[in-house]
Parts: sequence; structure tokens; C-alpha cells
Amino acid sequence: MYKFYLYLLLLYSYGLSQTINYEDVISQTLENNNNLKLQELNIEASKLDIQKVNGFSYGKLELSHEVMRTNHPGYIFNSKLSSREASFNDFGALDFTGPSAINVIPDNLNNPEPRNNFSTKITYDIPLFTGFKLSNQEELLKIKNKAELLKLTLDKRALEFEVLKAYNAAVVAKEFIEATKQAKQAVSQFVKSANEFYNESLVTKIDTKQAKVQELKVQSKVTQAQNKFDIAIAYLRFLSSNEKLSNVKSLKLFRLNNNQELKSLYKEAIENRVDLKMLDISKDAMEKNVDLNKSSFYPNLYSHLEYGLNDDTLNFSSSKDYYMGLLGLKYTIFDTSRDADLQKSKIELNKTKLNLNQLQNAIKLELEKAFLNLKAKEKIHLEKIEAKELSFEVLEQSKLMYKNQLISMTELLKQEASYRENEAELIMANYEKSIAQARLKLALGKSLRD
Repeated sequence: MYKFYLYLLLLYSYGLSQTINYEDVISQTLENNNNLKLQELNIEASKLDIQKVNGFSYGKLELSHEVMRTNHPGYIFNSKLSSREASFNDFGALDFTGPSAINVIPDNLNNPEPRNNFSTKITYDIPLFTGFKLSNQEELLKIKNKAELLKLTLDKRALEFEVLKAYNAAVVAKEFIEATKQAKQAVSQFVKSANEFYNESLVTKIDTKQAKVQELKVQSKVTQAQNKFDIAIAYLRFLSSNEKLSNVKSLKLFRLNNNQELKSLYKEAIENRVDLKMLDISKDAMEKNVDLNKSSFYPNLYSHLEYGLNDDTLNFSSSKDYYMGLLGLKYTIFDTSRDADLQKSKIELNKTKLNLNQLQNAIKLELEKAFLNLKAKEKIHLEKIEAKELSFEVLEQSKLMYKNQLISMTELLKQEASYRENEAELIMANYEKSIAQARLKLALGKSLRD
């Protein structure tokens, strides 16, 4: 029964934990990130803005029905006239009995009986020509939508880099834990050997104490490495929104063609860099904004069509209907603010062009730094491999020398510490090489998911 409960506990703990690789954690992060979801919603909203502006070109069709009851003389006379029911008696014609009646206040006109009015009409308003304003606004919104899509891609790249750093940091912390545990085992063996030699009176008590001190130091490093790993895992959980994440697999490295020249790499970066495409689209937007400001120098042509019915009862008789067609032209002759807006938009366009040239130069510098940095990190990594191998050989030789009483415990511990230091430096060199590879990929405008 005890084994059964233990088995259930293991299954439960396994269900709450998850070892994950780089590809999975970055997919989960991009899928679950709330900021990215917010941007996607903004992109969908901007698409609706495009539809809205496009809808203005088709005009607006409205149907309205109003019911009114009033004793207001003006409204009553207008409703009678609208329904073709007005008569001279509505003017108070019976009150005019001669020339002297010119000053008579007609009772029918000023104090009419309350009246109902049912008004039904359908109207259609359409802008025939807006000086290309609507078409320019639509194009401007489309450009904005493209820019938002590129901004989303750019933010994904930044998030990918953040995930890479966190993931590889967790892997490195895990490797440090393993390395320090091995160091602890090695030093524990030194303690055992020192105690055996001391019991045989081959060494003094100081050897055993030195080995024990080193063992405690290594244990502290194990605790520190475990703490760094726990923090890295906690950050990965935060990024990926995966609470089951508890462990990571191997270090993520990228394959890059290191034989390319900077000139060809720069050409590739210019073609792929998302921030450069964003600024290029911004230039298009500024050009379109100039065209938009030119729209105010053109005349506006618009129309209004209306068909309706008026009566004191709900009636759809053709004898009560009416129609109206209107064609209008509006042209601004003088407005100094138009010139200021136009000149300002041209200045913004020139500023964007300058920023575009400046970004191209900045990309060239960034790429060169990333390229040279990767070359250096790769060279350092190879040197750290060789240093670790040599320090291991020295350590093994030192172990034999200590057994043969040729060196002291102090010297042996010194060589052990030197080997572990070289091992740690190799782990960090591998991590730094992975970050340098990622920076070069980003400088080339590539995703870290490839």
C-alpha cells in the first residue's frame, strides 16, 4: 500500500512539472503574451477604420419617420403646405372683408386647431468629389495598418530575445548546479583521503581541515547555483504563462554562416530589418499626408437626394409625396492655415527621409559590432575548451602527486579550484556565444524561432 501511495504521489508531482525546450517555451510565450494580444486587437480595430473611411465613399442612406402633434402656427401651416392641403382660409381669408382689413390679425392663421403630422422620408447623401481626401485617408490608414503589423513583428523579435536569454540562463544555472555537485563529490573524496592519510600519520590535521573548508565553500556554490536556477525558471514561467514549467533542456545555439563578408551581411540586413521597413512605411505615410493636405486646395462636390411623404394621418399616397435633388459645390478661396499644414507635412516627410538614412548607417554599425563580437566569443569559447582540458590534466596529475606525498593539500585544492573555475568559464563562454549568435541574427533582421 505504501508503494502504491508513493506511485500516486510521483504521478501527481509529474503532472505538476514540465521539462521544456527552447522551441516550446518561445511558442507558448508568443501565444500567451498579453501585450501581443493587445496589439493584435489594435490591428483588427485599424482594419475597421479602413472600412469606415471606405464606407464614406458610398454615401449614407437614411430612412426616418416622425409623428408630431402641435398647435404652433408655423409648424401647422408648414405641415399643411407639405401635405398639399393649405388653402386661403388658412391665411384667414374670411377675415379680409375690404381694404380696411389690411391690419386684421387672421384668427385661422394665428390660432389654428392642433394638428397631427406624419412625416416619412428617405435621404441619400454622397460626396461626389472630396479633392481626393477620402482616398488619401484610406491609403493612409492602410499604411498605418502595415506599420502596426511590422511593429507587432518587431515586438515579437524583442520578446524572442528575452526568452532566449532567460531560457539559456536557466540552462547555464542547471549546468552550474551539476558542475558544483561534481566539485562537491571531488572535494568530499579529498576529505576522505586526507582523513585516511591522517589516520596513518602521513599528513597533519591541517590537511583535513583545509579539505573540509573547501567542501563547505563548494556547498555554498551549489546553493547559489540552485537559487539562480529557481529564479530563471520563475522568470520563464512568467514569460510563457506556463505554471507547470519546472526544468529546461539543452542550451539553444544557432547555425550561422560565419564565412560571409560584412558587405553581403549588410545587404541581407537591409532587406530583412523590420525597423527599417517600418521607417520606410512611415516615409510612405508622410508622403500620403502631404497629398492629404493638398486635398484642401481642391473643390468639394456633393449631392443630397430626398424622397418623402407628409400628412395628418399615416398615408403613403403619391398625392402627398415629394422629392428633392441637390448638387452642391464648395471651394475654399482663402485660408492661410492650409499652406502652413501643407508645409509642415513636407517638413515631416524630409525628417523621415533623414531618419531613414540615419537608421541605415546605424544598422551597418550594429551589424559590424555583432559580427565582430560573435567572432571573439567563438574564439574565446575554443580557448576555454582548451583551458578546461589542460586544467583537468593538471588536476589529475596533482591527485597522483598528493597520493605520493609530493604536494600538499593546499596545492591540490588550488588545482581543483582552478579546474572548476575553468569549467565555469567554459559554461559562461558557451552562453555568451549563444547570445552573440542571437544578436547577429537580430541584426540581420531574422527571427530567433528559425
